[in-house]
Amino acid sequence: MSADASRSAGNAGRRTPWQRLGLDIDPWWFAACILAAGFFAAAAVLPLWHMRLVAPQYPAGLEITAYGTRMIGDLYEVNALNHYIGAMIIEPDSIAELVLFPYALGALIGAILFASVVRCPISLRVILSLAVWSFPVLLLVDLQWWLYRFGHELNPEAPMRALVTGGFTPKVLGHTHIINFDTVTGVRIGFWMMVAGALAPGIPWAVKFLWQSWRNTTPAVVALVLLATAALSPQHASAAGESLAARIAAAPAGATIEVPAGTYHEQLTIDRPLTLVGIGAPVLDGGRRGDVVRVTAEGVTIRGFVIQGSARDVADEPTGIRLVANHATIEDNELRDVLYGISLVDSSGHQIRGNTISSVIEFNSERRGHAVYLWNSDDNRIEDNRIDEVKDGIFVGYAHHNEIRGNSVTRSRYGIHYMSSEDNSFIGNTFVDNVTGGAIMFSKRITLEDNRFSGNRSAASGFGLLLKDVDGLRMVGNRLDHNRLGVTIEGVPLAPNTGALLRDNVIAFNQVAMELASNTAVTFTGNSFMGNLEQLRATGAGTPAKNRWDEAGRGNYWDDYRGYDAGGDGVGDLAFQYGSTYADLTQQNESLRAYTYTSARTALEMALRWFPVFRSEPLVVDHAPLMAPVASTRTSSGGQSVRMSATLTLASMVGGALLVLTACSRRSTWRS
Repeated sequence: MSADASRSAGNAGRRTPWQRLGLDIDPWWFAACILAAGFFAAAAVLPLWHMRLVAPQYPAGLEITAYGTRMIGDLYEVNALNHYIGAMIIEPDSIAELVLFPYALGALIGAILFASVVRCPISLRVILSLAVWSFPVLLLVDLQWWLYRFGHELNPEAPMRALVTGGFTPKVLGHTHIINFDTVTGVRIGFWMMVAGALAPGIPWAVKFLWQSWRNTTPAVVALVLLATAALSPQHASAAGESLAARIAAAPAGATIEVPAGTYHEQLTIDRPLTLVGIGAPVLDGGRRGDVVRVTAEGVTIRGFVIQGSARDVADEPTGIRLVANHATIEDNELRDVLYGISLVDSSGHQIRGNTISSVIEFNSERRGHAVYLWNSDDNRIEDNRIDEVKDGIFVGYAHHNEIRGNSVTRSRYGIHYMSSEDNSFIGNTFVDNVTGGAIMFSKRITLEDNRFSGNRSAASGFGLLLKDVDGLRMVGNRLDHNRLGVTIEGVPLAPNTGALLRDNVIAFNQVAMELASNTAVTFTGNSFMGNLEQLRATGAGTPAKNRWDEAGRGNYWDDYRGYDAGGDGVGDLAFQYGSTYADLTQQNESLRAYTYTSARTALEMALRWFPVFRSEPLVVDHAPLMAPVASTRTSSGGQSVRMSATLTLASMVGGALLVLTACSRRSTWRS
């Protein structure tokens, strides 16, 4: 026998088990396909997607979990809520996607198993990989489309359809504000099983690529890569023996200094007009000693840096950037781990824009410093800054003629803390999830326009906005929602004939919409009061009787107004009167507060209108109530609509009826 014949006979004797069965199979591809099929089979019985809704009347939340073929959870309660706003009823048996899911998944698994035992060309393997990837992607796309239709195909005849004018779109992933609900959605383990199945066909290629790459990598190539990495690593001036402070000292006035990426452990004093530009976000670290940057010359610009490591002694008010000379521009920087962010002290004419600012995270809010601190500083523009976890987002003290626009303050003590200042404007800012959205006190000629004060629910204060002793107030187009107390007003205006106007604001879904002291004389017109548990509360001695609730024949929208508009001019023909019977009753019997977050309270108020066994003195008399909300219900920062509805479930109605019976049985103890 020849040598070639011997080798052929030997190879024939070493055939794989697949070849002995007549199958020409790539073992790596076979294993990957079996793994992918197993992952997709597991996804068939595991949860794919989940939604949770939380609202004051449902503190424990409502949940829906979607599998491939069914939906489980609080469907009955959710469908009851959907009825009131006209949204479609969720019936899993009639959802085409759930019906078709097992057939589509079975076909995909069958195709994967077939491909595992047939040697496919590369093109067919690519097509199969695209098919398995399309399954989880199309699942999310289809679900988002379904959620869009759910929020837009609304029954116009629904009882509370008007509260969701324009529709709404829950996000398929993430957080959405819908009505007075916080909705959180996300994928579950079944979806991730699909992703794992989609990745499995690429395993053979990846393993082979890595193995061949390693075999072809010589020690010389490794050394070359290491040298290149070292050469490209960030360097900075101090590594070459020249500090950034030395470069500043050597630069002529008006020069621009470009600072490469790296970390500079220095404290800087800029004593001449210069422009410092960070390339690649260089870090200025003050080493927790004093201020990190101190500007003592006019006309300085600082742009593109990360500034960190100020001192932490509260008494010295150490700051990331301290401005003590006029006309500085501080833009597009990140300030972190600094006690105070940017301090404008005894200087004016600054531009502070596009910065991201946070304080010392491990401190509580009382120990932190302010993000932007104006003290005796006029004619500044504070714009488009993002502020998080500080003491007060923007502190304004003895500072006049400033424009504060487009800023965002979250998770801090006060969004605005404002005292003894005049002629300042706040336009298009958002103050969300703070202890207090804003406190404006002892000041004159203030403009608040298109701001949002939301989610300020602290039991200690929880004001969306506090206004105290303010003259010349103009508050237009703002949104105050989901606060413990939307707006509280005292001593506004302080001086006679200086005026105070609240117009076209949305005050919605607060525990108390407004709290007015007896020394207020404000004009309210075009405001929309929606979904508040209590519209108005009076404080101090007497009723706030000097307020005007309409102007030029235009009052406000009240969602509990029950009048009519025979003339069709959009204005109710009967005056709206509000006096909170419920608030008066809870002062006599604290146990009734248990019904605060339920529709039973709504039922009680309605019943006492029909059977007036007890009537409180009206706090509001609006002679021209509007029949529909007219103020914008969009945030100034870009667009999430306030999509809210009231809910009136059978259980709450029964609770309300029982509460009315209890109240009537004890009417002898009430005031007549």
